[in-house]
Amino acid sequence: MNIYLFPLEAAILSFLGLSTMVTIPYILFQYFKYGAVSKFRALILFSFFLYLLCAYYLVILPLPDPKTLAPIESIRQHVNFIPFKFAYDFSLQTTLKLTDIRTYFPALKQMVFFQPVFNIILTVPFGVYIGYYFKQNLKKTMLFTFCLSLFFEISQLSGLFGLYPRPYRLADVDDLMLNTFGGVIGYKIYQHFLVFLPPKAEIDEANYLKSEKVGYIRRFFAFLVDYHIVLFFSTILISLANVSPLIFNILLFGYFVVSHLLFKQTIGKALVHIKLQTENKEQNYMKSVVFRYMMLCLIITLINVLDFLVKNIYANGIYAILGLLALMLVLIDVIFGFKRGKILLYEKLSKTGNVSSFYRRVS
Repeated sequence: MNIYLFPLEAAILSFLGLSTMVTIPYILFQYFKYGAVSKFRALILFSFFLYLLCAYYLVILPLPDPKTLAPIESIRQHVNFIPFKFAYDFSLQTTLKLTDIRTYFPALKQMVFFQPVFNIILTVPFGVYIGYYFKQNLKKTMLFTFCLSLFFEISQLSGLFGLYPRPYRLADVDDLMLNTFGGVIGYKIYQHFLVFLPPKAEIDEANYLKSEKVGYIRRFFAFLVDYHIVLFFSTILISLANVSPLIFNILLFGYFVVSHLLFKQTIGKALVHIKLQTENKEQNYMKSVVFRYMMLCLIITLINVLDFLVKNIYANGIYAILGLLALMLVLIDVIFGFKRGKILLYEKLSKTGNVSSFYRRVS
């Protein structure tokens, strides 16, 4: 049993590491495509990602020591081209006797029985995902499952694409057939349980409705993109021209103002479909934008001062007080922002706000 538990443990650990790397790009993509992030869709896609890792690791792990691999005279030694050989092996090696019920359970534990069943079960979830979420028909489900199985077999036959000097596992035509059959079973299972699952169109519709609202999380990811764009260019300037670190704050202010004056949104806001507008048409848009981002950049500057003071204990006390006040201002502003309908103080004073610019694409 450990031969299967080890690959599953390795897959879960890999998933935890890789998922942290893809979460932010995934969220940005969801905002860009749908205008909102669906928790149910995230659950489906991340579970699909985990399933693929588990399936692949079950096929390739455990990895042997390259020194233990015996040389081969022909590639045929590691390939089975005979279809239904698993049935022939079962007939020769099984302890099953149809007339003796006592042999049924021991036969189920034999490798000649368990191996083919495992190859079928391995791709049953794949058929469910392809049919339910990716909305493919039976023929395409069979094709995609066959391609997945072929990828598994090529991985084994190529010694993990050259990582090993020769194959370390048998590439089997029976595996292709059994895996494909598993995908078909998964497709049929999803059809019978469809009544218990929300249709993908319903998930998309719920996302489109959510896209009309602009919340803190959506704004945070927009700011995260813009912040790192400015950080990238300010880092280059600081390293090449040896200018003051305050250049970051100046560039941030200029970036926000110029972007909004020209396009009414920044690159980050464009990715998550947000744009800036004033409370009424009588307002001077340019003055409102300058005032809005002057206050925002001032708060960021004071927080940077606080960060500097934390790292430099002997700094001037007046700056420490300013930094702490800035941090308290941000926290109080966020807390009371919920009571004001998620409108922050600098937005209220500048009479500006973010609205959704998501346009539902009709295909």
